[in-house]
Amino acid sequence: MMNLLFAFVFALLVAIFAVQNALPVTVSFLMWSFQTSLVIIILGAATFGALTILSLSMLVQFKLKRSLNKLNQSKQQLEAENLALRATKEMQAESQKD
Repeated sequence: MMNLLFAFVFALLVAIFAVQNALPVTVSFLMWSFQTSLVIIILGAATFGALTILSLSMLVQFKLKRSLNKLNQSKQQLEAENLALRATKEMQAESQKD
């Protein structure tokens, strides 16, 4: 919840900053050159950064979830093996009593 509140406040501050800097600027990239408002550049860069972070965090979440599933499967196999070994040990103990 705190992260969402922080993200909202940060987005609001970026938007205020962008609106206060509404001068026209010339953007040059390789062979292209065009004139646009600085607001568009600031908001576009912030949006691109947010989307980049979101995609990277989703990748990390996917990897963590896959690792967790593998660990849970391993845990279940080990628990089944443990139960089988205990049952075998109990059977051996009962056979030695007789």
